[in-house]
Amino acid sequence: MKKFISFVLVSFFIFISILSFPATINVKADSVKGEEKRYILTGNVFIQKDDLIITTDYATISLVNDDWRDVETNKVHIKGDSFEATSDYLIFDLQTEKGTLRYNVESNISIEESFIQIFCDELILDNSKKLYEGFSKEHILITKDDYSIKSKRFKYEESATLLSLFDNVKIVNESKKIDMDSQVAYFNTKTNEIEAQSVNLILQVED
Repeated sequence: MKKFISFVLVSFFIFISILSFPATINVKADSVKGEEKRYILTGNVFIQKDDLIITTDYATISLVNDDWRDVETNKVHIKGDSFEATSDYLIFDLQTEKGTLRYNVESNISIEESFIQIFCDELILDNSKKLYEGFSKEHILITKDDYSIKSKRFKYEESATLLSLFDNVKIVNESKKIDMDSQVAYFNTKTNEIEAQSVNLILQVED
């Protein structure tokens, strides 16, 4: 009975503390362990702020400047109104809505009736501004409709539908018979327009 009361009090404390943010944050888990400056959540962890949802089997929430803000997880799924991603690690600030996903990152970002899919080693996101940046040691793979894109680094501005690509960029569209290599390229995800620098472009035509 004492253990059950303790669990209820801990859960209640987390809920009240997080309500000090302008937005309500809902936190659920099978078990909660409280420490001086962090809480450990295990089993079916669910964290929600407005349209942002984080699910995992293990997470911690830590104090930053006397506010419960920093979420750190292992294998995770995070979803917003226009994107979702999975990775083996996440650190995320619930107040600023900025975070970093690392290791085996897979992300989908919606674009009207389509979407872009991103595979990379690390993805830095700003959910409030809808900005995404990422890199990979080998290469990032980005797909959109019949385009296959590779690079070392990228930045995506959702409001401008602008995908900026840097270092060893390769853009291939087999249906349009396009094979482009460059060091810097800009891809409009709405119109599929491409601008590039230091370009080697191969266009195939029928004999």
